[in-house]
Amino acid sequence: MVLGVIGAGNMAQAIIAGIKKSHSLDCKNIIVSNYNKQKAARLSEEYGVLTDDNINVIKKSDIVLLAVKPYALISTLELYQNELLDKIVISVAAGISIRDMEKVNTRLKIIRVMPNTPVQICQGVFAYVYGANIIKEDKEIFSSIFSKLGMFIEIDESKIDAVSSLTGCSPAYIYQIIEAMSDAGVKMGLPRELAISLSAMAVHGSGGMVHFTGTHPAVLKDKVTSPAGSTIEGLAELESKGVRGAVISALYKAYEKTLLFSKK
Repeated sequence: MVLGVIGAGNMAQAIIAGIKKSHSLDCKNIIVSNYNKQKAARLSEEYGVLTDDNINVIKKSDIVLLAVKPYALISTLELYQNELLDKIVISVAAGISIRDMEKVNTRLKIIRVMPNTPVQICQGVFAYVYGANIIKEDKEIFSSIFSKLGMFIEIDESKIDAVSSLTGCSPAYIYQIIEAMSDAGVKMGLPRELAISLSAMAVHGSGGMVHFTGTHPAVLKDKVTSPAGSTIEGLAELESKGVRGAVISALYKAYEKTLLFSKK
């Protein structure tokens, strides 16, 4: 099985890194092309993938991941539609629906995916929507390569913009929170490197508690909060500063921006 990747940006790199870590596909069976050949060469050096031009990547591949910018997706499909007809075509582009892609050619086999960058360490979210022409064998091939990258979840396409905003944008917000936590640690006298490590592990473990126990976060929060203790003091400060509302607002602003992409 050969995976072709057109585009060598951050998401393409994250997916390739996750595939290598999960051993779901030998990186010698991944071929990458990019208009900036140096970026493709760097991926080759780091992960052992092969490189070629667009047309050869498509011809040599069974599955083609189009990791191009949204504005370039339809033109790429139009340019290579004949070569793509017998391939499984995967799009990571925000705002471009399966219907819009299938308008290029109704015979194209499309899977629309919305991953986030933590797929790089196989702890991401990999949401997907199948197009009308995807058959059982295509699904099995797709799953065999990408299902180990984290939460592998089929969703209704009407929800994909919300998923994109909640899981795609939120890592940036979490990184900012970790940075702020480490600033607090430094203020308390901890070395910066230790403060970052402790903060990152606290976030990682807390998320794991919610995910793996299935317990509501409010219940878990209450288990950490003692009467008249230090935790409730900090929670009261967060509430007074409007942190909960700021998080909701930030994610909804990202969602509104994503909807604008969909309307273009």
